[in-house]
Amino acid sequence: MLTVFEQATWLSAFIYRYARIVHTFKIALALGLIALVNGFWPVPHFIWSMVTIVIIMMGLPQVGGAIEKSLQRAVGTMLGASYGVLLVIFIDQYWQLMGLLIFGVAVVCYLNAGRYSYAYLVTGFTMIIVIGDANHDTSEALWHTANILIGCVVAVLVSLFVLPIKAKQDWRAQMAKSFEMMAKVLDVHLNHTEDSKKARSYLEAAMKAVLAQKKLMFSLEWESQTLKKHAPTVTELADEQVRVITLLELLLQSNLTADKHKTLPQIEQIAKTMQQHLLQLASYLSGKHSEQPQLPTGFSYQLAQQLIALQQHDVEGDNEAAQQAFALNGYSWLIYQLALALTGVNTQLDKIVAAYRHKARLLETLKENVAFAPKKKTGAKRNHENLSKEKRNND
Repeated sequence: MLTVFEQATWLSAFIYRYARIVHTFKIALALGLIALVNGFWPVPHFIWSMVTIVIIMMGLPQVGGAIEKSLQRAVGTMLGASYGVLLVIFIDQYWQLMGLLIFGVAVVCYLNAGRYSYAYLVTGFTMIIVIGDANHDTSEALWHTANILIGCVVAVLVSLFVLPIKAKQDWRAQMAKSFEMMAKVLDVHLNHTEDSKKARSYLEAAMKAVLAQKKLMFSLEWESQTLKKHAPTVTELADEQVRVITLLELLLQSNLTADKHKTLPQIEQIAKTMQQHLLQLASYLSGKHSEQPQLPTGFSYQLAQQLIALQQHDVEGDNEAAQQAFALNGYSWLIYQLALALTGVNTQLDKIVAAYRHKARLLETLKENVAFAPKKKTGAKRNHENLSKEKRNND
């Protein structure tokens, strides 16, 4: 079954491992192609193609990001150039031209917000470049527009077909890193080491990994229609990770000891189980294991009942434990909430895996229908010939 978390091919693993080198090579290749074309067929103002390639590809190595930025730049360029050319053609007076230019830039500035802010930005400065000093020369504006569109096309083609760097693989790797760091934080906590600085660095690394996942959202949507349809699930998955990180930070601040709480080792053993699950998740997401790890059925409910029983035993066994019950209850509540957050993570992962498996089944069904279609058509043709023969015999 096809899933987004299947083990990467050797080529994909190579590209991801040397992503910076690959990305540098692709930018150089795209610029080289433009220079090669201009060398044989000189294009006026061809330098704008190179500028476009650098702007699009420099900060967006992933395929999805390059496609989105290329489209925004192409749309913004065409809108800005169209408005500017129309003004140059139909407006003769300098002050009217400047007034309409300023009005157009002001409108774009007012609308500039959200996901498509880059398209608005390109629209605004393209208007200014096209109109320039109002010398009524449209040829430069048209060549400028054409070169930008050529740069967009070259950037997309190189991103798609030359050692493509997929956002999905980076997304998986960042998730695996996030869960691995979470497991290390729990390890520091459960071993009662006083290395708070190391635990803090693990937490920061986990949060950076989650933020990196969120930054990849738009690229993921351009690369995968399945993830685009389930964008709320991807967002919820990131939010559940933030919830786990927050709970781990609170756990680090607890300073309970087994000499005052006899049942603390048993509660920590439950946390140890969750730490192992985090490590298994990291291994699965990185493609090292094909089987998705699952929490036991009813894990959260069973854990709640077990924690309640442990707290009652601790209170009944010792009067001093009753005085510490408030702290133990708070610690147990954190462990329970951590279990709920992990359950939420697994639920969102299950949704994504199920979506890809559903897509794989649809593709298999489609292939079977295509393979069966010629046979069905031949049978229909044979029936038609038999009916025609019977009709001739009757005649």
